[in-house]
Amino acid sequence: MSKEDSSRGLLSKVVRFVRNPTVQWSELATPEEDKEGQYSKQMLKEMIERKRRNDFVRRREFDQLRKLRRRELVQGQKLEDAAGRTSFAQSTMLPQANGTNLSQDGRAVTLKKIDEIEAQMSQQWWRAKPGGAPGERPVPRVVPPPLSHDPQVTAEVPLEFAPTAPLTVTFSEFPHTQPATMSVAMDPTMPMSLDGLGPQFDVPTLGMDAVVAHEELEKFVHEPDLEEAAIRFANGDYAGAESGLLEVLARHAQDDPKDQIEIWMTLFDLYRATGLQERFDKLAIDYAGRFGRSAPMWFSLPEQLGMAPADSAGAAANQREFNWNAPPTITPQSLAALQASISRKPAPPWTLNWSRTTDIDPLALGGLADMFLQWADSPVDVKFVGVAALNALMESRTPSGDRSVDEQWWRLRMALLRLMGLPDEFELVALDYCVTYEVSPPSWAPTKGKFQGDDSALNAVVEQARQDAQRERELGNPSQIPMPAHKPEPARAPGLSGYIDGDAVPLLEPFESMARDDAPLQIPCDRLIRMDFPAAGSVLNWAAEQQAKGRAVQFVNLHRLVAVFFNVIGVGEHAWVIPRRN
Repeated sequence: MSKEDSSRGLLSKVVRFVRNPTVQWSELATPEEDKEGQYSKQMLKEMIERKRRNDFVRRREFDQLRKLRRRELVQGQKLEDAAGRTSFAQSTMLPQANGTNLSQDGRAVTLKKIDEIEAQMSQQWWRAKPGGAPGERPVPRVVPPPLSHDPQVTAEVPLEFAPTAPLTVTFSEFPHTQPATMSVAMDPTMPMSLDGLGPQFDVPTLGMDAVVAHEELEKFVHEPDLEEAAIRFANGDYAGAESGLLEVLARHAQDDPKDQIEIWMTLFDLYRATGLQERFDKLAIDYAGRFGRSAPMWFSLPEQLGMAPADSAGAAANQREFNWNAPPTITPQSLAALQASISRKPAPPWTLNWSRTTDIDPLALGGLADMFLQWADSPVDVKFVGVAALNALMESRTPSGDRSVDEQWWRLRMALLRLMGLPDEFELVALDYCVTYEVSPPSWAPTKGKFQGDDSALNAVVEQARQDAQRERELGNPSQIPMPAHKPEPARAPGLSGYIDGDAVPLLEPFESMARDDAPLQIPCDRLIRMDFPAAGSVLNWAAEQQAKGRAVQFVNLHRLVAVFFNVIGVGEHAWVIPRRN
């Protein structure tokens, strides 16, 4: 039998070699899964490299446009000074009283430069497309005011463009007016001619200040060298992210100071996200000495959320959230491994996945019940995945009236319900336990920890039970009821905060009810510390779905590591990624 198996294996290997003559003989036995995995990794690397190259080209185009704008501004100031601060129209188009008209060659050069500017602006990628184009992000239109309301048009036409609008200006501040005195209807982005000023020439109606403001609001372009640090941070490798940012900072030490600001701010955000104040203060001193300005203000995101900060980069790396996948059969050995992992006090929440669990060893029932009761009596933050499977297993092993079943199954089920904070379900199970064994069941006690499941309906029931318990405690002790000192403020959307792992859609769904047609849907992210790859993927799918519905979504006040990570994943292609300014 073994000879047939070996011959069959050899013949199949020869057949694969004939079909794939370019493959090495030793690689013929390699599983297809490994090849697919290598292919997927290669595709991901190519995608990230292609996005990095596109961002570099886009940044270079923006830089060229800004240089062109500054050059025209300087030239306009020179002409204005030479002509005694007269307008462009008065100095180049209207005949001068003293006979000092510009030469025909100078006028031709000026018209040529204007044509070049118009050609460059008409070819830019941000030029508005037809409204029905699929996948296009809704962008507010910028329309010039009526010519009859502008007294400066008939007097002079300045050569220089208006000063660039501040970054904080939004498109909602500009009224959507339509030209009232135009004799011919035209597209707002088409050039128009000015009559009565001598020879006619074209002037684009979309000013450079609007273009720059639109660019800053619509697209967040990050430094490509920050991508590796953002990916490490998303994976929970805080020490690797810090070392990567320090290397990038050293690599760009000789660059223009204004090009280094974003790297410094990203490192400041890393320290604020991990609560490392000593490293922040040291970096702030270096920053002030190098740039001659004060560093951003210190605050700790973990402290704002009631979490313990990491005291060092190594400790920050150990503050990754705890994730434990329960085996199909829970044994005393697996329970001991779980207890050893929790004894190292990982960062909350503790995520335990029970989806694969189908049985529990009788010797592990008592230990697991004791662990659930200990968590219920401690201020811990736990998150259960696969709660339905675990509840179904408990229910199947605790039939009412069957005294042959081990009592530890009932004890474990009641401990789980207490940890979940479900008093009504606990009382029903306790009643069945009392009827089955004719003994008094354990009494109910409210849980002191925080429980979260993977079912939104279950989470709503748990939250309602917690609020009812809190209300009962307040009614039992009226002196502890807080008296409102002022009128309560209206409810405000909390936004995304803390650490988000797995599926982030349940956290985003409540924002859909606040969507309006006349305003973008803003999602505050002031207290968002970190988001892993699966959660970012769910955010990407949700943002694409909202874009398909015609909604403009803005993720506001992201710290820069998360903002760069959103760009790497592709969220910026379907929503506005707006990093924090401080």
